[in-house]
Amino acid sequence: MTSTNDRSYVYTTYIRSTAEQVFRALTTPEFTMQYWGGAELTSDWQVGSPLEAVHPDREDFIGKILAVEPPHRLSYTFTGRAEEAAGRPPTVVDFTISPFGDEAVKLQVLHTGFTADEQGEQDIRDVGEGWPAILAALKTLLETDRPLAGPGHYAPRTPARA
Repeated sequence: MTSTNDRSYVYTTYIRSTAEQVFRALTTPEFTMQYWGGAELTSDWQVGSPLEAVHPDREDFIGKILAVEPPHRLSYTFTGRAEEAAGRPPTVVDFTISPFGDEAVKLQVLHTGFTADEQGEQDIRDVGEGWPAILAALKTLLETDRPLAGPGHYAPRTPARA
């Protein structure tokens, strides 16, 4: 994980899985709700389409799909409804999935576009806590076929259908 002076956050992890499985986990609501704190990431995953993280108990994030290159790259904007209503610019999340030996992949998340103000600093701190928890839960799910039992905001939900 790295926070750089250019208003970016980078996190890299290695997962015993395939690029196809990781990409599917990033884009399938039944998977996301098991590692993204119970949120179902919903979209048709076409460039320009909306993205919404749906959770029954809270508002999560919204965005727009910027790039979809299965199974190696996914990018979208990232903001909250309140931030959008206040005119704050969205940030951008870019996932890159590449081979790492014969049994694993390298997953890198680059989160950019944080504003150079107090809110931007808080946003970087927030993603600095959020991304490691989300990606650890994703790694655990893919490697063990069981969700990571996180507390509170990070708690998984079981899919209604598998």
